[in-house]
Amino acid sequence: MENQLEIIKSEKGNDLALVNTCKYRHIRQRNDGKVKWRYVHKTCTASILTDSKHTILLEILGEHNHTLDTVEKIQRQILRENCKRKANDTISVRPSKIIRTELLKADYEVPHNYIKSIRKSMYDLRRKEYPTFPQSLNSAITQLKEMQNEGRFRFKNEKFIHVSENQNFICITTRTNINLLTQCDDIFIDGTFEYAPKHFLQLYTIHGFKNGFYIPLVYFFLPDKCEETYIQMWTFLKNICFEYLSTRLCIHTLHVDFEKAAHEAAKTMFPGISIVGCRFHLGQAWWRKVIK
Repeated sequence: MENQLEIIKSEKGNDLALVNTCKYRHIRQRNDGKVKWRYVHKTCTASILTDSKHTILLEILGEHNHTLDTVEKIQRQILRENCKRKANDTISVRPSKIIRTELLKADYEVPHNYIKSIRKSMYDLRRKEYPTFPQSLNSAITQLKEMQNEGRFRFKNEKFIHVSENQNFICITTRTNINLLTQCDDIFIDGTFEYAPKHFLQLYTIHGFKNGFYIPLVYFFLPDKCEETYIQMWTFLKNICFEYLSTRLCIHTLHVDFEKAAHEAAKTMFPGISIVGCRFHLGQAWWRKVIK
């Protein structure tokens, strides 16, 4: 439909008035209440007037002295800006999913290279919203403490990141997870080095076995694999349990690999605990001895 008015976003997030593939930037609101918009190219003097709510096109002023944008170019810009806006509004949704959702609404084709460009612009936008990446373990801990104090770490209105005041490790869990942990008779723990964040040595995972399911309940980012660190980890977790539930964390059966430091720490924190190994880790331990 000719002379149809639509408000879209510029690359900087400002409002643009779109009429017949022509984009106009906001200039001012006149004394009579009409809003003046001027074409985005500075060398073009064409302009339009709209009502104060930017919903009705009242008048088109002047002539364009240049080649107008194609419909395809306008459509791609609208797609790009819609994706960027949603990437900023829904930070937890992957850009690829947002793009697919927007493409389903479109009735035109978009080149693959342009889709890659949109995805990159979405990641770039999100990166600006993230805090500066920490350059050391201490700066990572300090940064997380500051963000924790601001109340920024919430999932379904539950705090999920816990930073110790005195130790250099991070705990990820919620009150709901802790409550379930106290109901599990069998606890499984394991550490992995491959997926540990930068500045930390290992990602330590605590699973509970409940109703026939192995459920990940607590994660720790640990700086080393020393016995003292494991003791501090369990102490911290017991304190969180008491803070949330006013009850002590008691573990009766712990399934763990053949790491001596982890065994000794568990025995120290939970006297009388039953420690159970597994064939997989036993095979690994034997193989390491064989190849020495």
